[in-house]
Amino acid sequence: MTAALVQSILNRYLQKYLKNVKTEQAALWGGELVFKNVELRLDVLQEELGLPIVFTRGFVQELKVYLPLANLLRENIKITLSNIEVISQTPTQWDTAKQSPEKTPSGDDGGSTKAGTPTKGGSARTMATPGEGEQEGQQGWVRTMLQKITSNISVEINNVVIKYITEQYTSSFSWKSLSVTPTNSSWIPAFAEAEGPHKSCFKVVSLRDATWCLDANDSHGRVAFFEPPLFNRENVTLRLLLRGHPDALGGGLPAAHVHIDMGKVVLSASDKQLQMVAMLAGELTSMIARIKKKKRGGGA
Repeated sequence: MTAALVQSILNRYLQKYLKNVKTEQAALWGGELVFKNVELRLDVLQEELGLPIVFTRGFVQELKVYLPLANLLRENIKITLSNIEVISQTPTQWDTAKQSPEKTPSGDDGGSTKAGTPTKGGSARTMATPGEGEQEGQQGWVRTMLQKITSNISVEINNVVIKYITEQYTSSFSWKSLSVTPTNSSWIPAFAEAEGPHKSCFKVVSLRDATWCLDANDSHGRVAFFEPPLFNRENVTLRLLLRGHPDALGGGLPAAHVHIDMGKVVLSASDKQLQMVAMLAGELTSMIARIKKKKRGGGA
């Protein structure tokens, strides 16, 4: 049972977003798993974010996963990613229709019947088999354990550079450390149970040495002169209180209360950078409009 829980968690959070991460033997070895030079699944990232930009590179130099197999219900799984580079750019033909893969036939050839479908002389009623209630109870227990374990996963992302490149400019956002730590209601790091009917969870997000650079590109699409950063090595701490609806079945986003703690932030920008900020703001507005239009059009 423990092996199945670990496998499900790793498959959900690692194999979905990362290439060439083999977790089949993870539960057997336990301890700390280390993966080197891992590529992000750019297509999945594109689909999940739904932004009208194109990801051209996603690379993780090192991924570590600490698995406390003997104490999965009392100790945090810890995921650490180090030295990450993500590059995106404006698409050349965003509105070009994508070719969707052909759907696999469902296998209904007229001779087979689906579960619960009445056949000649039969009925659509389903009969409970012996042990079905016990099996459902076991599945419910596994689901509860998975929710408890995943809500207490600790994540640390170190040395990250995210670039957004257009014909006119390159925007680069970087940080030294970003950590997401589960806590109790007193904001002390802990392996905590979700509290109350809303299943409240508490997390502290800490961002260290965040820097934002914005530089003009020349006619060859390269940065000829590097401007001073708009802000440099700034620190931010967030306290997140996440509440789910008591009747929710896992769908939708939880309600969140956010407390932001940050010191004095020094911002500086040249005239050229202010122009680029205005262009970036215009592109963000355009992106939001495209996303809304896409949703209204039924995802077309």
